[in-house]
Amino acid sequence: MLALKKVIPSSLRLLTCSITKKNLTAVPATKWFLPLIPKLFSTSAPQPVISRIPSISPNTRPVSTSLAVPSLLTNKSLPCIQQARSVTKWSLNKGKRKTVKAVVARFYRLGWGAWIRPMVGRSKRHWSKTAKRKIRSEKHVFCNSTQSTLLDKMVTKYWRKRRFYIDDVYEPYQQREEYSSSAVKPH
Repeated sequence: MLALKKVIPSSLRLLTCSITKKNLTAVPATKWFLPLIPKLFSTSAPQPVISRIPSISPNTRPVSTSLAVPSLLTNKSLPCIQQARSVTKWSLNKGKRKTVKAVVARFYRLGWGAWIRPMVGRSKRHWSKTAKRKIRSEKHVFCNSTQSTLLDKMVTKYWRKRRFYIDDVYEPYQQREEYSSSAVKPH
């Protein structure tokens, strides 16, 4: 049903043109089509759609039935098309959970469970930013706890483990000693 609603604008355009034997003549939709919309979608028993469409001129053929399907002609609002970065819970090959690659590319998980990311727009419109603002935008910011929980769900156990690198620039931030739950050294 949703896939059919995407065809509405093009099908309405096709319905407003009548095909004659000699040439194509454009017919305004308000003359005959718009008054029929409430009748087409009433709750009463369905009737053939083609029989209700009046002929425009003697040498025109009726519109084909494939274009006059009531589900294509509904003038309801189209659903918002949003990006979906969903987690694959069961892969087709092995039936395992999959990591969302966008999370691994854009975020970094610290050893104590927080996720960090670069500031938004750090590489945009450099010509309009001051030198101080460019330096400030090179820094990273923390994700809040709700976002961190969501990001943990979007990656597998492999990415939730702490990664050890030689000369890691994030080494001072990997441990959080001020809280007893995340402290490694005893208090």
